[in-house]
Amino acid sequence: MVGADPWKGVPMPPRRPPPELYRFESRAPSLVTAYAISMTLMITITLTRLGLRAFTLALTWPALGLACVTYGGDGKHMYDVIYQQYRVFKYIGSIRSIIFYEAVAFIKMSIIAFNMRLTGLTSRRWMIVHWTLLSLMVVFAILPIFFGVFLVDPPRARFDLVFAGKLDTPPTMAIDVSATSYTLIGIHVTSDVLLLGFFGIVLRKLQMSWTTKLRLFLVFAFGALSFAAAVKWQLAQKTLKVDPLWHHSN
Repeated sequence: MVGADPWKGVPMPPRRPPPELYRFESRAPSLVTAYAISMTLMITITLTRLGLRAFTLALTWPALGLACVTYGGDGKHMYDVIYQQYRVFKYIGSIRSIIFYEAVAFIKMSIIAFNMRLTGLTSRRWMIVHWTLLSLMVVFAILPIFFGVFLVDPPRARFDLVFAGKLDTPPTMAIDVSATSYTLIGIHVTSDVLLLGFFGIVLRKLQMSWTTKLRLFLVFAFGALSFAAAVKWQLAQKTLKVDPLWHHSN
């Protein structure tokens, strides 16, 4: 890509198949459906259990996902999108990745605060554990902003492909992408395992009816889905280097 002239066109893998084999395909409809279901679940669960805490931030992520599908060509092959669409995808997608981790961090802080209320008077050791986790989540909330802003030098080049193309020298990666990804996903997965494990221990010792325990367990069981998604996302990072808009929808 270094020294390439966008006015002459830049070949990007994969190449468009021959006309006799070409068949247009898009994952946009399924993505719109998935984001719509995600937004509906977030609205329902958040309003009924958490009120307005972290609601706006969490809802922003699927809303920006819809914008990526509508205006950024998300879910299509690279050879089926134009430069402007990919520019929009890079701009919105870069902001969206930061918002995702911020929403996760604040939601986990809310869960930790809930656990604190349950165990605050039972043991000093529990409070030390919860405050340690809370401190970890504060760091987790700061890192995505730092990585997002300073990943590329100059920072604006990550969000604006037109700006990056006008630079006299190509932008450089100031921070290793794999390191940032492994760091954030590692904290995400580790905190998921710890929170689910701690809640199971606390729930077992609480004096309440089994039906109430079952409802609470089912609510927190959704955390297992977050754990599975985080692992799957990490495993899928290598596929994003080729045909990223298509593989991103997986």
